[in-house]
Amino acid sequence: MAYTSAQAARLAGCTVSQLRYWARSGLVPPTADGGGYAFRDLVALRVVRSLLDAGLSSTRVNAAVRWVRESGDDLASLRIVTDGRSVWACHDDGQILDALHAGQLALFVAVDRVAADVDADVRAFDAERADFVSRLTESGS
Repeated sequence: MAYTSAQAARLAGCTVSQLRYWARSGLVPPTADGGGYAFRDLVALRVVRSLLDAGLSSTRVNAAVRWVRESGDDLASLRIVTDGRSVWACHDDGQILDALHAGQLALFVAVDRVAADVDADVRAFDAERADFVSRLTESGS
């Protein structure tokens, strides 16, 4: 489904003028057939609006969004984190990339996932050990 500029502006929380400027500058051009905005465009527009609302300058927003796009990532598949100066693109696999410093890599460790993996491994180990001891005692009887 394609959305008009007015619809996209309303859904993104920006003005039609901002939307047209972002399209002209190449920040978020409409990609749907017929020149309208696709769902992914709406997501990108909302991200741009959120970054601006967080205090990032339009220059930094432009640089971050362009970097994400050029890196081959889709904005809709990422978590974007900002402190008002920096922008990080967070992937589900734990990678965090600095979108304003040429993709400098940081690593996010989800300790709850690590703990769950360790718990599963410990349970499997305990079950194997119990099975081994059980077979030893059965064969020794």
